[in-house]
Amino acid sequence: MNYETKLIKISNLKINSENPRFETVENQREAITSIIENQKEKLIRLGDDIIEHGLNPADLIIVTPDLNDKNTFIVLEGNRRITTLKILNNPNLVSATTMNGLLNRFKKLSDKFNENPIFNAQCVVFENEMEAMKWIRLKHTGENEGVGTVTWDAQQKARFEEKINGKSSYALQIIEHLKNDVSFDENLKSELAKMPSSNLQRLLTDPNVRKTIGLDIKSGKIVTSYSADEIRKPLTRIVRDLTNPEFTVKQIYYKEDRDKYIETFDNLDIPIKDNSIGEWEIDGKNYKKSISSSSTTIEEAPATKKVTNVPLSTNRKTLIPTSCIIKIKIQRVNKIYRELKSINVDEYENAVSVLFRVFIELSVDSFVESKSLDCTSNDKLALKVGKVVEYLTNNTNITSQQLSPVNTSLSNKNSYLSMVTFNQYVHNKHAIPSPKELKISWDGLEPFLVKLWETI
Repeated sequence: MNYETKLIKISNLKINSENPRFETVENQREAITSIIENQKEKLIRLGDDIIEHGLNPADLIIVTPDLNDKNTFIVLEGNRRITTLKILNNPNLVSATTMNGLLNRFKKLSDKFNENPIFNAQCVVFENEMEAMKWIRLKHTGENEGVGTVTWDAQQKARFEEKINGKSSYALQIIEHLKNDVSFDENLKSELAKMPSSNLQRLLTDPNVRKTIGLDIKSGKIVTSYSADEIRKPLTRIVRDLTNPEFTVKQIYYKEDRDKYIETFDNLDIPIKDNSIGEWEIDGKNYKKSISSSSTTIEEAPATKKVTNVPLSTNRKTLIPTSCIIKIKIQRVNKIYRELKSINVDEYENAVSVLFRVFIELSVDSFVESKSLDCTSNDKLALKVGKVVEYLTNNTNITSQQLSPVNTSLSNKNSYLSMVTFNQYVHNKHAIPSPKELKISWDGLEPFLVKLWETI
């Protein structure tokens, strides 16, 4: 196979009139116009890159001699690059009639290009077209069972970006963490290399998803205030889903899809709020061993903060935070629950306060009915709540601390957690609900309501 590398003037390079990118044309002008119409914005970006970095020395132009003119060569590979260089040298190759916007942008690029113009291109010259076809085919027709270029998957691209940019994608940080997690399921660990990290990245860039599963982002790093045992719960669920062949990106593509997806998580899939520890980076580099909920053994990075509890925050737009997952089988109650997770309480505090009151009563009534508690439909809400509290105390692992706000609602009529206060929201025309107090009320009652529906 005969070929040589040679520096050739751009003006002596002809665009291939039989370029596979478009139908065969008759002359150079048509060939250039076809590429411009086919590529448009891409040629602008290519031109800008050539001006900034020059031609790619690792990907030479492939040409063959023009049999009709011994001084010229036909471009077989690199037609976009040569077309771009020709336009940068002469922007008027772009039609002012049909592509005036593109023409004006190329004129601006041309002014910049002329400060350091490129008149020649390093080319590989083959004696004839057929000898060049093998290499062109390998470049453009895929892996060819390993003979051609084997493309990088999303994880490999992310590792390359980490190497040259010094930072990992969010997905790669999680993957590296799970690889180093000695307690992470070994079968799932073996599937990590096959997992589409672009889907994981899509989930991790969603603030609602991160909040629900106990993660945050600071200075490009994934951090958490939960132990490795707790954070393993949602990550196990996510990896299991993303490695399932039946799971598709359509299920998490849009924000609404991701909100629906995260609502399918059970309470066993999300960290327990009480099990927060000191903040630490979750990229795996500082990770030594799985941390139990009662331990904070971790090799801390210099910036790691001291152990603190994570306070509840009212800095949200909805009454029920996205991190709260409740499985409700009764259709209407479930619908109200979802509305309370979507309505902006800061704007619609009256509507939310009434719905909140209805949600509490329907939840309590559902529990009373399911457990056949000694109550009647005429009993006041406070009495029924008291019966539910008594049942949960005697039959579940709910703590007195978790029930404390509910007990306050029963004993202190002046509290904004009081059942009397909730009744006022519905019946008193002078009672004005406060969005902040409504959120605080939910945060206080949430453990009770979650346990109530878990127990039904």
